Amino acid sequence: MGEAAREAVVETVAVRSQRFGNYDVPADRILRFPEGLVGFPEARHFVLLDSAHAGSPFRYLLCLDLPELGFVVCDATEICPGYGADLPRPPDVKPGDLAVMALVTVPADPLQMTANLMAPLLIDCRSGSGRQLVLDTGRYPIRFALLSSRTPA
Repeated sequence: MGEAAREAVVETVAVRSQRFGNYDVPADRILRFPEGLVGFPEARHFVLLDSAHAGSPFRYLLCLDLPELGFVVCDATEICPGYGADLPRPPDVKPGDLAVMALVTVPADPLQMTANLMAPLLIDCRSGSGRQLVLDTGRYPIRFALLSSRTPA
């Protein structure tokens, strides 16, 4: 194999899930949550997948440690203007390198969809490391309504 061909090889990780399907993702896109997530301390490695629907604000966070565990997430700063301004940020992460994601609950009635703003996921986009931050200020709800009955479906 020539030098150029070796450089073009991208290491991938297979994600195999009966619930979410099968994916081969570049190893450098794996997100690491050393402390796990609230309620899932053993779930430490994830991959963030885009929605199949172009323009969708939602993405999928799939767990590599527990392949049947996955979450719908969205950018918390887009759904709640000013949300990220007062979050405690890791000191070694520049603001432009930090993604702030909210876990989304999608019930049978999509008009009842909510985002958890009380426990956002902070992800360092450069290193791929993240953590779930639990805010106990009472300022942000655990069930922030994403849609209202007046919003067209």
